[in-house]
Amino acid sequence: MKVIFLMADSFRRDHAGAYGNPRIHTPNLDRLAATSHVFDRCYVGSFPTGPNRRDIAVGKGHKPGHAFNPWINIAPDEVPLAQRLTAARVHTSMITDVANGVARDRNMHKGFQYYTVNRGQEGDTYFADSSVPNETELPPEVIRYNMGHHHHVLMNRARRVFEEDYFAPGTYKIACNWLEKNYRLDNFFLWLECFDPHEPWDPPQWYLDRYDPGYKGRVIEFPPYGYYKRLGITDREIQHTQARYMGECSMVDNCIGRLMLTLDRVGILDEVAIIFTSDHGICAGYLGDAGCAGKPHFVGKEGAWLIAGTRPEGEVECFPLRTGISRIPLFIKMPGQTKGKRVGRIAQPWDLHPTVLDLFGQKAPSDLQGESLLPVIKGRKAAPRPYAFVGAIQKPMTKTMPPVDLRQAMNEEWMYSFWTSGNRGPNLVNLLKDPKQETNVARKHPDVCRKMHAALSRFDAGSFEGIKNPW
Repeated sequence: MKVIFLMADSFRRDHAGAYGNPRIHTPNLDRLAATSHVFDRCYVGSFPTGPNRRDIAVGKGHKPGHAFNPWINIAPDEVPLAQRLTAARVHTSMITDVANGVARDRNMHKGFQYYTVNRGQEGDTYFADSSVPNETELPPEVIRYNMGHHHHVLMNRARRVFEEDYFAPGTYKIACNWLEKNYRLDNFFLWLECFDPHEPWDPPQWYLDRYDPGYKGRVIEFPPYGYYKRLGITDREIQHTQARYMGECSMVDNCIGRLMLTLDRVGILDEVAIIFTSDHGICAGYLGDAGCAGKPHFVGKEGAWLIAGTRPEGEVECFPLRTGISRIPLFIKMPGQTKGKRVGRIAQPWDLHPTVLDLFGQKAPSDLQGESLLPVIKGRKAAPRPYAFVGAIQKPMTKTMPPVDLRQAMNEEWMYSFWTSGNRGPNLVNLLKDPKQETNVARKHPDVCRKMHAALSRFDAGSFEGIKNPW
C-alpha cells in the first residue's frame, strides 16, 4: 500500500469547488474529488493547528477521560501514527513547511523515518536579511504580528521571484522530487503538509488578478483575530482579503495538480491512496462569520486579540467555533478509484489514525477514539453518529485573562456550545434557520440542549467532571 496524506492548513471547506463554491478556482481538487470519497460532514475535533495534529497523530485526547488536545508537544512516551507504521516496516516520510509543527520543537515528526522541512513559512526565524526594511503603511491595530514577527515575514519572503519560491509550491516541489526517487517502493506513507492557505495571505499577483483585479486600497493580509470593523477594516478591504485568501486556495490547488501529474508521470497514480483534508477553516467576513476575520472564538475588550501581537487582558467575549472554522474538507481516494462518491456519515480527525492503519492492514489499538472510515467507504453499515464533537482548550495568555475551554456538539441542524471554564452560558444555534449563526435559541429548545449536552459530557467525561447538566 502507498498512501499520501495531504494537509492544507486553514483550508475552508466551502473553498473547494467540489463542495459547491462556483467562484473558487480549484480544478485539481475538483478532479481529485471526482475520483474520491467526499465526506460532506467532516468536522474539526481539537482546535486549532497543533491540537488537530495531535488528534491525527495520537488518535485520542491528551490524557485518559479527556477527549481533546491542547497545544502540547508529542511526548516521548506517546506512540504516534508514523511510529506505528514504521514499526510495521512501512517507509514513512514527512515533508512539511509548518514551522509550529516541527521547526518550533512541537515534535510532530516523531516516528517518521525521514522528514524534510521547507523553512521560512510565516514568521519562522530562519533567514536574517537586515537589508529588508521593516516597513508598513498599516497601523498596528490591523496587523496580527508584532513588528519583530512582522520583519521575519518580510525577510522570509523577500527572495521570491517565481511561484516555486512561495512556500506551498516549494514544499510540493520537494514532494514531487521525493516521488521521482521513491516511487518504486513497495509501500510508503508520505505526510505532505503546507501551511497555506494560512495567513499571511500573499499569493502571486496572477491569483489576485483572478479574484480582485485592479485593487488599489490597503492590503490586509494578516489581520488580528476578531471583529474586523471594530479594528477599522472596511467591507471593501475585507473583500480584498477574501480575494487574497482565495488566491492562496487556488495556489494550493495548483500544487496538488502538480503532485497528481507527477504520480501519473512515474506511473503509480492508480496504486496510491490519497487523503486530503485541513485542520480548520477561517473567517473573512463571510455569511456566518459574525463579522470576524481570522479564526477567533474569543476576543478581548478591543474586539479582537493578537493585535500587533498583544494578548487579551481581563475578561474576554466568547462565542462558538462557527461552521466556517469547524467544518473541514475530507477526500479519500482509494487505489484505482475512478468514480467519486459522497459520504454523509460524520467524520473527524481522530478517525484518520485508524483509517491509515487499516489501509496498511494494521489493527488499531483499542484506546483510540476514532474508528476506521474504510468500512463506510466499502459500503458497510455502521452505527449512526448523531453528533460531531469539537473542543478548544485555551490557557490564559496574560495574568488577568481567564482560561477559555469551549466544547461543542454539532450536526447539520444544531450547534450546541458549552464553556467548561464558565465564561458564559450554553449557546444553541439552529444552523438550518439561522445562516448568520448569531441567535441563541437554547431557552426555546431545552430538550435539544439536554440531549446534546449529555452526549458531549459522555464523550469528554474528564472535562465535565463535577459539572451538572444545566438542562
